[in-house]
Amino acid sequence: MRALITGGAGFIGTNLALKLAEIGNQEILTTDNLSRRGSEFNLETLQSKDISFKKSELEDVPGLIPYFKPDVVYHFAAQVAVTDSVTSPKRDFDINAKGTIDIVLAAREILAPVIYTSTNKVFGDNVNELPLEEFKTRWDFQGELKGKGINEDFSIDSSHHTPYGISKLVGEMYVREYGGIANRCSCMYGPHQNGIVDQGWLSHIAKKIIAGEKITIYGDGKQIRDVLHSDDAIDLFIKQGKAIISQGKEEFQGQAYNVGGGYENTISLLELCSMWGKEKKELNFENWRPADQKVFYCDISKAQEHFDWKPQVGYKQGIDQLYQWTKENQHI
Repeated sequence: MRALITGGAGFIGTNLALKLAEIGNQEILTTDNLSRRGSEFNLETLQSKDISFKKSELEDVPGLIPYFKPDVVYHFAAQVAVTDSVTSPKRDFDINAKGTIDIVLAAREILAPVIYTSTNKVFGDNVNELPLEEFKTRWDFQGELKGKGINEDFSIDSSHHTPYGISKLVGEMYVREYGGIANRCSCMYGPHQNGIVDQGWLSHIAKKIIAGEKITIYGDGKQIRDVLHSDDAIDLFIKQGKAIISQGKEEFQGQAYNVGGGYENTISLLELCSMWGKEKKELNFENWRPADQKVFYCDISKAQEHFDWKPQVGYKQGIDQLYQWTKENQHI
């Protein structure tokens, strides 16, 4: 299999490339513009495994596709910060929406399917209209969604997505329109991640605690997410790549999947900080950010059914691993 990975020196791109190289019988080309802090260290890791890399801006990637002729394109390159999308919505659109359709159309010319990382932000403010219950350390859904989560049929019709949610939804729709797969990801974490304040929050908090710095929480800290270890995310993406190539496109063509750890891997910000020895009184609290969701976790049954996939890394084990990896890589 020939795989092209955009955002290949990013968190998920690096982990996918390393796993494909480990499996063998793969020809891999990774591309990245190396603008994200920490990507240069991920590039060193890729090069140590002799994984091909080309430094490219996103607009240059469509030109690489007819020359490399991948069997599948894993499109992970993106503008990923909600806050940046609010301050620079046109740049956000150019990267996430226009950049995606350009890649989709180039891949279509050689009949290569695109596997795309979308986001739970495509559901917009509809999520915040759901009835919730408040507990000591977390919020949760009330009623039939409690313990089950949001599935792919939940409405995306909302006027409050943030520009990031809009641009990712547009990209997703183009991917699906031309027969690819869109994964609406919840919170992924793991090695080779360099989290920042508005993206990769588990990694970001780990770095703050290890450095002895003050932690700022936006909102009340009770918001929960279903967290998914990168090993499990990569397992799913590889299964999707094999399936859409070897089993024919029709069964998976244009599908969207909600991808997260599921209810059993939910955790709140307060619970995470407590696990790492920081109690509520030690935290700094500020106002909620635009379109922040108090509760989001996925119903992952569709991905389980289609790909015989289920998360294997429990959140406690995975979070401990993340903390240790972050501690060992403080130079990043």
